[in-house]
Amino acid sequence: MMASDRATDTKGKPRTLKRKPGKAFWGGWTEWTISVAVILVLAFGTYKYVIWPNTLQVKRVLFQGNKVLTDQQILEAAQITESDTIFSVKREVVRQRVLELPYVRECTVSIASSAIIIQVVERVPVAALMVNNRLYEVDRGGMVLRLVPPLAQPNGPMVTNLPDLSAVTPGQRVDNPTLEQAFLLWDAFSADLVSKELTLSEISAQSENTLYMFFEELPFDTRWGRSDFPTQVHRFNLLWREKGGKLPCTEFIDMRFNNNIVCK
Repeated sequence: MMASDRATDTKGKPRTLKRKPGKAFWGGWTEWTISVAVILVLAFGTYKYVIWPNTLQVKRVLFQGNKVLTDQQILEAAQITESDTIFSVKREVVRQRVLELPYVRECTVSIASSAIIIQVVERVPVAALMVNNRLYEVDRGGMVLRLVPPLAQPNGPMVTNLPDLSAVTPGQRVDNPTLEQAFLLWDAFSADLVSKELTLSEISAQSENTLYMFFEELPFDTRWGRSDFPTQVHRFNLLWREKGGKLPCTEFIDMRFNNNIVCK
């Protein structure tokens, strides 16, 4: 005979067995809580390891302002990889890395959506230094930009014989007063009309007051110094016009002593 959950009292009347209050309720609540917790953990794991990386991953790196440097050269310097996210990329760190490139004078790094934008301002070569029979391009501030490849045409005039300069490397800044004087001389000469008729081949910068310029069209050197280069170049231009470009010099012409021009 099957058991029944109903019983009889002492008088023989049936009665219903009472269950302990709350047992079924708390049991259901615990199971529900565990289920919700499992779902939340799974959802968080999915978001963190699947959705989040794909959403914040760096999708593109854009480059602006570079003309000499290639995009790849800047990217390698920035050290941004496919595993980087928008939050893992530190803009100032990337900026400092790119600034280590000799050609980069200024750099800004910004973030737009899932892209990193690297904008640079490049240095401009204005002369080539001859050091140990090698040519190195430099900008106006004396920053060594690159070793000029063999047979390549450098930008700007060639500057030789700089004192106290035995070796240079790209990325090095040459702080040399004689080089600064050579720059000033070149600025003054290239701004004058006579520069259209003569082709400069070399500036021999032996000291601040001993600067020799060699031109392809002249069989002699021209000597400059004492800083007042615009006035010296102007006098040279007047003499050039007066003689019709045929100066009576065979060895040199010295412009350093005001109106006392020495022609030998």
